[in-house]
Amino acid sequence: MTNNNTALQVTNFNFYGDELIALKDNATGEIYISINSVLRGIGFTDNDQIRKRRDKWINDIVISKGIQKFNIPTQEGVSKNGTPINYQEVFCISQHKLPLALAKINITPKMKQNQPELASKLELYQDKCADVLASVFIDNKTTDQITMQPILDTLNTFTKTVNDTLLSLNERMSKLEESQEQVKKSLPKKRFSYWNSKMFPKYQLLMDYFEIPTGKNGILYKELYKEFHNTYPDIEINQVVDDYCYDNGLDSCFTLDAIEHDKTVRKLFESLVDGLLEKYDLLLEHVTVKEKTIFDD
Repeated sequence: MTNNNTALQVTNFNFYGDELIALKDNATGEIYISINSVLRGIGFTDNDQIRKRRDKWINDIVISKGIQKFNIPTQEGVSKNGTPINYQEVFCISQHKLPLALAKINITPKMKQNQPELASKLELYQDKCADVLASVFIDNKTTDQITMQPILDTLNTFTKTVNDTLLSLNERMSKLEESQEQVKKSLPKKRFSYWNSKMFPKYQLLMDYFEIPTGKNGILYKELYKEFHNTYPDIEINQVVDDYCYDNGLDSCFTLDAIEHDKTVRKLFESLVDGLLEKYDLLLEHVTVKEKTIFDD
């Protein structure tokens, strides 16, 4: 595409199979890329989801400094009320802020489960997109000059790195969980607080329903923490625990104590447990013993 505005260069370029829109502001020399085209390329397809993620960047105090709105030519066939539109306003982000913006996208467990390719695609964009974007203008490379063989080699290396990293992370997580269990076992028993005393009967109802053996409360708590993270992905329980330990000069603590200490997290956690109990009451007459699982997918 060629922009009628000589101060702005606009072009489409191919990034590992994704069609992206790049711009160069000749007045400043800054290079930009269409935010919507980046988010779609990564794997976000829902318009509301794209809008929300774009708005987070626009409202970010640091990232917003690299975001501009440009009038760029529309693709053939774009029209409004039957009248062709020659230009449209597009939010774009500079190549210097793009890596930071991509790094702030939080990949939740639910997204990994439903869109496993998204996490890998995101890392590819974080690693390569800004460089390829610059090469379109700075090195005067055309899309055809970005040959397929280096791309395939990069993808193969990237895939191997991702697989090795995931394997290493799984091993580390297993060791970390074992270490946490040992720490919890070594902690002295203490009297329940008012909140824990109030919550304990609720935990017991869930344990009875899911047939968790007596004394194996940790199994239930672990699943509740997972469910909490899936429901509120922006809240990290590990960070809540670290903050509680720091505030109280502790090396370690019970996770439930840290949750109780944070009034906001405590309220959300209690609401989560109550919601599961309501769900349990509704499904009780329709679920057989064999169909019971810790939590529905």
